Amino acid sequence: MCYEDEKVDDAILNCSEAIRLNPRFAKAYYIRALAYGDKNDFDKKIADCTEAIRLDPMFAKAYFSRGIAYGDKGDLDKKIIDCTEAIRLNPEFVEAYVSRAIAYGDKNDFDKKIADCTEAIRLDPKCALAYYSRGLAYHEKGEEAKAQTDLAQAKNLGLKLPDK
Repeated sequence: MCYEDEKVDDAILNCSEAIRLNPRFAKAYYIRALAYGDKNDFDKKIADCTEAIRLDPMFAKAYFSRGIAYGDKGDLDKKIIDCTEAIRLNPEFVEAYVSRAIAYGDKNDFDKKIADCTEAIRLDPKCALAYYSRGLAYHEKGEEAKAQTDLAQAKNLGLKLPDK
């Protein structure tokens, strides 16, 4: 959770008031969605992201956040669809590539996971999570030398790797 519970509840109340005053305020729906996500209320997060998208169809972060919520609920196909749309709207959205890569990995599509991680690394060579995720995909494919190289780079970039 990013905030103390009271601050999350305050954010929800403040955004709800902003929405009451201006029901077309897409960013208020989005911020409230993030707060709902902090409370693990993924259905409300999805609903608010959907409303933000309805109000602003070019809102890449809303697609991304809704995709994260779908993933949290176990719907990997919808996560991939929303991350893909976020990438279409913002082709340099590193977090969307990494998130979609993780979903592909959860579906055992390691080639697509590697491709998305590679693109994330091209966009941000210091993205430790992209190296880590790609390393895991290489490991799953039996490409141990590549896996070890990427996992070492993730560690060098400061990612705390799980103990073996």
